[in-house]
Amino acid sequence: MTGTQTAAAQATSQARETKLTMSDGTELFVKISGKGRPCVFIHGGPGAWSHSFEVLGLNTLEDSLQMIYVDQRGSGRSGKAATGDYSLRRMTQDFDEIRQQLGYPAWTVLAHSFGGIIATEYAYYYPKTISRMIMLTTTLNLEHSAQVQITKGLELLKPADPSPFVDAKRPTMDRFMAMNQALNQKNIYHQLMYTTEQGHQKMNQEDAKRPQNYGFGQSWYKYPEYLQDFTEVTKTLKMPVLVISGEQDYSVGPDHYKSFKFPNQTIVSMPGAHVIYLEQNAQFQKAVKEFLKKTSRKI
Repeated sequence: MTGTQTAAAQATSQARETKLTMSDGTELFVKISGKGRPCVFIHGGPGAWSHSFEVLGLNTLEDSLQMIYVDQRGSGRSGKAATGDYSLRRMTQDFDEIRQQLGYPAWTVLAHSFGGIIATEYAYYYPKTISRMIMLTTTLNLEHSAQVQITKGLELLKPADPSPFVDAKRPTMDRFMAMNQALNQKNIYHQLMYTTEQGHQKMNQEDAKRPQNYGFGQSWYKYPEYLQDFTEVTKTLKMPVLVISGEQDYSVGPDHYKSFKFPNQTIVSMPGAHVIYLEQNAQFQKAVKEFLKKTSRKI
């Protein structure tokens, strides 16, 4: 950022991109666009990037929110972790350091998919800096979502031999990786995430532009904390929370939201799969903007 004016004071200014340096020396890509109260986006993956989400649907919120798109460390246009640290605690610290550097006293958090885990942990450690949360087809329990993918994958693979995927002696995540590989070999993994081939192709076109940066994607599994059940943490988070679930989302599970226990949550389950912000954008916008209106007087 240049000059003395903070991003918080420039809520109606034009879109701008910057690199912010974290306390451990890691540089993170940040794009600020839109007008209104600030909302930081926490993407999933693990190790995706924010660009495809921005241009395929989240930018339709920019008339109501000032969106802060962040590529997480070791992902997209951001640098790899300067010290090799991809722990969950370090990831949450990144977001609070970004908030401080941009000058926001508090902001809305919008998380997608695996980003829900990071967002929930972030809200646990920094609750006073988060005015409200939007959990967009998020997982808060990777073991649960992995089992959902295994079960649905078996339907897609029939009449293949199910034994490699149902052996209870094998860890769930091992069976999940085997299922992932089997579905990709048949080029049908995307059926867990999309209801239309058009949506799948649009995402592929945008993700083809992504830098070859897999620092986080290749490291997260070394940290056992990511495999915890974060639905229990939700009991402690008292800010308003909008939970959006897709009725055909077999990436995280169409009923996974039923295990969330946020004390002040609004649940919206709608037709669509994992990329509901793309394939059902009008309904997505409606749900978010009604939530913003309902909660605007409380923050």
